[in-house]
Amino acid sequence: MSELEANSVQQKVIFSEEGDTEDDQDSSDSAVSTVKVRSGDSVSSGDQTSGSGQHPESFGQSSQSRDFIGLDKQHTVLISEYQKTPRERVEQATKLRMRMPNDGIQKSVGNQSPSTFSQHMTGQPKNAPFLKKWWLIVAGLLVLAVGSWWWYTRAPGVETTAVQEFQNQMKQLKNKYQGQDEKLWKRSQTFLEKHLNSSQPRPQPAILLLTAARDAEEALKCLSEQIADAYSSYRSVRAIRIDGTGRATQDSDAVKLEVDQELNNGFLNGQNAAVVHRFESLPAGSTLIFYKYCDHENAAFKDVALVLTVLLEEETLETNLGLKEIEEKVRDFLKVKFTNSNTPTSYKHMDPDKLSGLWSRISHLVLPVQPESALKRGICL
Repeated sequence: MSELEANSVQQKVIFSEEGDTEDDQDSSDSAVSTVKVRSGDSVSSGDQTSGSGQHPESFGQSSQSRDFIGLDKQHTVLISEYQKTPRERVEQATKLRMRMPNDGIQKSVGNQSPSTFSQHMTGQPKNAPFLKKWWLIVAGLLVLAVGSWWWYTRAPGVETTAVQEFQNQMKQLKNKYQGQDEKLWKRSQTFLEKHLNSSQPRPQPAILLLTAARDAEEALKCLSEQIADAYSSYRSVRAIRIDGTGRATQDSDAVKLEVDQELNNGFLNGQNAAVVHRFESLPAGSTLIFYKYCDHENAAFKDVALVLTVLLEEETLETNLGLKEIEEKVRDFLKVKFTNSNTPTSYKHMDPDKLSGLWSRISHLVLPVQPESALKRGICL
């Protein structure tokens, strides 16, 4: 039986050598396992023979025979492995290397919990949502910081440019209109520069009231427009122009509505300055609309400048009058124009109390304008 088993093993080894190349490793494993199994059978058969009461010498002979057969089997396996070509051995080693990582992966996957395995397959850790939110917060803070930096660095530059442009325009006007008092240039420029430099949003609009006698009517018209244009020169837009001349007899409500629409539409469309010619010629009741635009705290537009003009009935304005005296002269003149015994008392019309409130809003700065000999009628310098 031992010789038959040995022949069987040799036949299996030879069969494995003649098989397909793709099954080399499996055939080798089968041959080796067969050798071990058959050797075990021999040992068990030896034990049964011993248990049956045979002589110890026969047991020793059978053991030597089994050892010889086992060595012969090992020798046959080694010879079969040696007889393989180098190419077959390389292919067998390559298959072994390819199988080893797969076995390692299967073992590692088998030892992992379902949640860990899913994380391994998806490549996302448990705290992925938290990290995503954290990066969104960081990105938002970064955008906010950059926006704040841009605002604080750019806004002062815009205001500086506006002030510089205004200064250049006022300097040119001063060179053209040399008949004006130094107080006009100094006070008006300081007042409007302060408003341009004030923080955003500005607390209130800038209201400048210019006045003149009959001999300086042309200078009053030209200077008021050009100063208003100088204030908005950095925006490259023209100041709003409203003329009250000849409107004293018109319907007060209609004029009030017209003035309101012109100012509101102009400021909404980007204009930041307006000039109102001949304020004293507007219907008394219509001037109440300036409560809306000239209020200290509740003005509809606070980043704008309004230049109002009042033409006095006097032929000439004395040059030695102080600013306080000029202010009182204009106030008394408007009181006579807007309030008299024939004016009805109602919320639609002017009365002394309403005029007092209006005056406090439009008299931020009152400055006189002197005549200019170089001016030609209808043509500004």
